[in-house]
This record gives sequence, C-alpha cells and structure tokens, in this order.
Amino acid sequence: MLRLHHASLFALLTLFLGGCALSGTSSSTATTSAPPALYTLPGGGACVQLGRAPQPPFANVQVSHDSALAHSEPELAENPHNPLNLVGGSKFFTNIQHYEFQIGTYASFDGGCTWTDGGVLPGFSSQEITSDISFGYGSQNTVYASVLDTDNRNQSGLTVSTSTDGGKTFGNPVAAYNDTTGAVFSDKPWIAVDDTASPYSGSVYVVWSYDYNTYRGHSCNSNTIGCPQEVGFVKSTDGGKTFAPVKLIEGSAPFCTNPTLDRPKSSHQCDAALGATPVVLPDGTIAVMYAYIDLSNLENIATRILVVTSANGGATWSAPVRVATVHDIPDDFPGENFRTAPLPAFAADPQTGQLYVAWSDEQHNESDILLATSTNKGHTWSAPIKVNDDPTGTGAQHFQQQLAVAPNGVVSVTYFSTQVDPQHKLIDTFLAQSTDHGVTFQPAMRVTTQSWDPRVDEPTDPNNQGFIGDYQGLAADNQFVHPFWNDTRTGKQDIFTAAIPSAQP
Repeated sequence: MLRLHHASLFALLTLFLGGCALSGTSSSTATTSAPPALYTLPGGGACVQLGRAPQPPFANVQVSHDSALAHSEPELAENPHNPLNLVGGSKFFTNIQHYEFQIGTYASFDGGCTWTDGGVLPGFSSQEITSDISFGYGSQNTVYASVLDTDNRNQSGLTVSTSTDGGKTFGNPVAAYNDTTGAVFSDKPWIAVDDTASPYSGSVYVVWSYDYNTYRGHSCNSNTIGCPQEVGFVKSTDGGKTFAPVKLIEGSAPFCTNPTLDRPKSSHQCDAALGATPVVLPDGTIAVMYAYIDLSNLENIATRILVVTSANGGATWSAPVRVATVHDIPDDFPGENFRTAPLPAFAADPQTGQLYVAWSDEQHNESDILLATSTNKGHTWSAPIKVNDDPTGTGAQHFQQQLAVAPNGVVSVTYFSTQVDPQHKLIDTFLAQSTDHGVTFQPAMRVTTQSWDPRVDEPTDPNNQGFIGDYQGLAADNQFVHPFWNDTRTGKQDIFTAAIPSAQP
C-alpha cells in the first residue's frame, strides 16, 4: 500500500492546490439569506496556502451547492493511495416536512479545497428513499458506496454502487440484500473493503441493522412483544458485482431480561443491534462494532457496546465482547427537539490493527465523549477516558462523535458541542487528537468558524422530532484531518469541511 511521506505529500499539495485561498464559504449564492453570524471567529484563513500549512481559524469550505432543501448525515472517505482524493455523501432533502430525501455525493481531488457535485446516486426511482451512505476504497481509485434502499412500504434492502474515477461518478446500484415481503427493514448499512495483502484482499463487506418488522404475527408496534434487530452481514468477492446470502452475526449477545415475552432469551427476542460498523485489520480480520439496546426495558437497562470478529473472511464469527456499558443520552436534550441517537464510532489503526470505539455518555446530566481501545483484536478493552476537555458541570452537550486513525497512529475524534454558546443552544464542531494511541488527548480545537442553530431549516422525522442527522463524517492521513459536517450558517442545512494540519506522533 502506497503511503506518502510529508515531503512528497506537501509537493502534491502545492502542485494541486497552488495558492488556492477559499473563504469560509463558497462564492456561490445561497438559495436563502444567511442568518446573522453568531460567535464567529475572525478571519477564516485559507483552505491550503502555498508554502505553509493552514493556521487557525481554519477555513470552513462549503461542499454542497445543489438545489436540495437540506442536507444531513454526511459521510467522508479518503483514498488511501492518494490523500488528495476525497469522496463524500449526504442526505439530499426534497421535502423537509415529510422527511423525503435521497442520497447524493461529492468528490474532491485537491485535498478538500474544492468539490464537484455528483448529484443523487443514479439508478433509483424518485419514489425510492435512499439513506445512510458509507464508502470504502478499493484498488485503482475504485470507490464503493453502500446505501439503504426502501419504498417505505414492503421493499427494504441495501445496495452498493461503484465508482471507477475516485468518486466523481457512480454506476447503477447492485442489490446486496433485498426483502420485498415487508418482514425485514434494513437500517444503517456500513461498508468496508479489504485493502490488505490477506487471502481475502479485495472483498467488500457490508453490515447493517437487520430489523424484523413482524414476529409470530405480531407487529413492531405491539405492546406485548418486541421485534428483534439482528446484525446482518454480506460479502462480495467480485468487486461488488454480486453478493453472497445474508449471515446474521450478532451471536450470543447479553439478551433481553423481560420474562413475559414468548421467546427464549437466547433467541434475541428484543435486541436492538444499532449502528453496526465494520473495519478490516491489517491481517484481514474483520471486526464489527454495534450498540446493543435491550428493548424490553429501555429506561433501566443501559446500552452495551459490543464487538464481534471474523478471522476467515466472514465465514464464522466470534462471540460478542463487551467494550463498555453506556450511560445513555436522552432521545433529545433538555429544551431541544432535535433527536439524538446512541451510535458509537469505530476505527482501526491501518498499520497495527489497534481498535478504537468512541461514544456519547451522560454521567453528569450532560453528555461527554468517551473512548476505549483494544490492542488484541477486540478481546479485551481499556477503561474509557474522556475526550472533550471542557469543564464538567457547565451544561454543555457533546454528541455525534466520529473517529479516524491515520497510518502513523494518530487518533482523531470530532464531535458536536454546545460549549461555545453560553445558552448551550448553538452547535460547533470540535477536533481532539491523541498521539499516544488513545492514552491521552491533546486540547480540543474548534473547527467551525461560526456556531450554528439546529432549529434553522430543520426537517421533521416520522416521530415529529427535528432532524440534524445521526452522525457526521471524518477522514485523516498523516498530514491532514478532514472533518465533514452539516450546519445552517447559510440559512439551510449545508455540508462543510476543513483541512486541518494533524498532530504528529
């Protein structure tokens, strides 16, 4: 695998980026008038300036310039063979009142300074809902994009689309799994590609929440029974052209505790396996992390973060290992209407295989970002440490964390925080980094040059909660970190990024 040293990367940056000096937002005219600036940092700097690394405050580059009414749940990947090539995606809302959207993409070939708009993914009808995009890079600039695909009636599944030009364009989707009976709803698929020298090199893996809509004639809305949610797994060995049948890999999870339900505990009666995320270790081992929620007693039984592994390309799987027990954050924070979600973030060191999990945890009537790590393929885990460094007890909330580990082992964690606003209503993105493999974190840096209001241009989800998304994006290499987030400084939900010089080990 080609890894660029600092000098060669800087040469590429100066060649491709030249003297580009982008302001905090693009010169393109916003479709709505921008709200007044709140808690704005002065300046804004340049995206990347010739001859020197960018300095704080870092330019916030607007990525989305399309006609969509709102954007959220951005995801980002960096080409491991070319750090100037980034591909991103997000929800493109067509109706914010009725929660209607499809997935669109963006690509950059200059390290995130400028972006091409790929529009919505091709091959889907206007009646289909696509959501929850994730990316994986293969060889020769190939990018795989996985999305949820549903007609909001009986059909639900996931597809994989392939790009051979670094994410600039994508071909028509291939069904990786599909159910047309209404019995299963597929949620939050996440993709990984084996780019190692293992026997499984080139394999494409997708995991997701395999949600049963019915069980023994009961619907999920029944008050007498809970519908289980398993972890689905599919695999392609021919470059995403075909996928093997689904495997359910949750294993012997800690099971539900309600004795009145009519299934044995060992059969996952009321499991909610949410936010499943795969990573591939350097020897080809697959590790999958997910949040295990006991639906039989949501108020009193804490979420547990679990990891399962496979050393043979997904043929067999280990029993789940508990990473941590979570002090769950509420569905929405006090005084707010936007929903929150207990989705941990998962990443692996691409050189050593050390695993990291980060999550939002509420121990002191406010949420903080915690992190745990494993040096033995997930068999045992460290005690959690706090990532955000602002004082406890201020009422600030920290949530929607994301993780990335550079080839040199530097760990980057981004998260939303309300710490800048004394009223804790406005949101900023922060970045914290560890140069000692997650033992300690350096002081967190504010990424956003302007705080943003989540109530502006707020879509409404089916539960009448405001929607700013359930997660954000992040990519990192040895020189730069690229947070990828949505905010409302333009007067609507748009996607932004920044190129931030990385800490060095």
